Amino acid sequence: MSKLLPQWFKSKQKTKGCMVIVGNHVQQLSQLFVEQADYDVMPVYQLQHDATKTQPQFEAQVERLIAVRLNLLDSAALKSVIQKIQKAGHFVDLCIFQPDFVLPENSHALSAGQLENYWQNTGLTGVSIAQAVIRQMQSRQQGTFIFLGTQQPVESEQDLFSQSMSASIRALAQSLAREFHPKGIHVVYCVIPHWQAANRELMQSLQQTCWHLYQQPRSTWSQELRLGL
Repeated sequence: MSKLLPQWFKSKQKTKGCMVIVGNHVQQLSQLFVEQADYDVMPVYQLQHDATKTQPQFEAQVERLIAVRLNLLDSAALKSVIQKIQKAGHFVDLCIFQPDFVLPENSHALSAGQLENYWQNTGLTGVSIAQAVIRQMQSRQQGTFIFLGTQQPVESEQDLFSQSMSASIRALAQSLAREFHPKGIHVVYCVIPHWQAANRELMQSLQQTCWHLYQQPRSTWSQELRLGL
């Protein structure tokens, strides 16, 4: 693994903030953060859920971007990743969670397996990553956690189930905001019109919005935001 990681990952340096972006289709968003000169002091860790992984798998993508595949429902694996981030001299100061917005497209009813997999990539992983990251943020009494969500017309069973999952993520964000805002942690639910990872304009707008939320003074913290294009 050490051959894949840049030298800074192993070095003992002064602790500094980093970003953690969680999701299955976030490569474009991660790359945009890395490309911006303004963000060059903040490394990006891109976490993707993979239930088949018994141990976290790290891979250096480009400078300041580390991709990690792990089972986000495995508390020990997630704790190990957070520890490695800390060992690298970083603390999570901004976390963006992208639920699995995309359901299988077919005309048949969703199978039990599809429903379970979708729930794991939305509500269950959302709870898991929030517990691990906010616990680390509490030690410094600072940090921003952004949950992404979508709001689309309900036209099918798949749409209805998707919206119910988005509602659960929103409820989780609201609950965490009430509990942790007084403790210095900014929790936001950000609604986007749709998710198109290849749409650079959308990803740029989302990146700028997330950075704006991260920079908000505590006296003006937003708890919910709707991004329109």
